[in-house]
Amino acid sequence: MKSKKKHEKTRLGFFSLTCCEGCELAVLELNRDFVKALGFVEILESRMLREKNPPQELDIAFVEGSIVGKDDLEKAQKIRERSRFLVAMGACATIAGIPGIRNALPEKIKSALPQRAVKKPLEAVHKLSDFVKVDFELQGCAINEKEFLKVLVQFHNGFFPRLENVPVCKECKEKENPCLLLEGKACLGPASYAGCNALCPSQKAQCIGCRGFTKDANFSALKRLFKEFGLTEGETKNIFTYFNPDPFAEASNARQ
Repeated sequence: MKSKKKHEKTRLGFFSLTCCEGCELAVLELNRDFVKALGFVEILESRMLREKNPPQELDIAFVEGSIVGKDDLEKAQKIRERSRFLVAMGACATIAGIPGIRNALPEKIKSALPQRAVKKPLEAVHKLSDFVKVDFELQGCAINEKEFLKVLVQFHNGFFPRLENVPVCKECKEKENPCLLLEGKACLGPASYAGCNALCPSQKAQCIGCRGFTKDANFSALKRLFKEFGLTEGETKNIFTYFNPDPFAEASNARQ
C-alpha cells in the first residue's frame, strides 16, 4: 500500500457486512461538518451514497457489521488487502453487537431456529478483528458522529487515534448524573467504554455496553450487585450479552 502524499485528499471507503448500516447513517448526520470534510477527503466507495468505483487502494476503509457468513469474511479480507488503515465502525464490527446475540443463546434455542439463511452462516458470529487486522475501533450503536469526525481528522493529519480505557462512569460524574446503581438499576457503566457522553444514563436509562467492555472491568462485582437487585441468572446474562460476548463463558468460539 502506497503512502498518501502530503496535501492529497484522504481516500475513503464505507463498507457494510451484516448490520443495519446505522453507523454510516450517523456519519451523514454530520450535515455541514460532513460537507466540510469533503474538502480533504475523497469517498471512493459507499453504497449509501451510491458511490461505486472499480476497486482501488484506500487510505481508510470504514467497515461496519459483524462477520456472520463466509461472504462477510471474504469481503472483509478483500477490503483489508487494499486499505492502508481499516477502522471497525460500530458495535457489530467491534464486539459482534446485535447479531452476536446468537452466540449466547442456549443450544436448544439455536437448534430450534428455522434455517432460512440464503447463505450458510458460520457457527458463531464474529467481530471484525477475529479475522482481519483492525487499526482502530469506533465504538457504539450507533457511533458518535463527532468522534468519527475527530478520528478522521487525526488520520488525515498523520496522527494515530488512541482508545482510552475509561468507563462511562467518568462521564456520568462529569455531567453530575445520579448513579443508577445506587437507585438499584442494573447499569453496565462501570464496565463499559466511555465516549458516548453518558448518553443513556443521562436519560435515566442504564448503560448496556454498546461500546464494549473495558479491559479492567469487574464483572463478578457487578454480577453480585445485580443479584442483590433481585435479577435472576438469566436476566443478568441477558444484560451482559445484549451487545457483548458473555464475560463468564469459556473461550470456546472456535473459528469455522
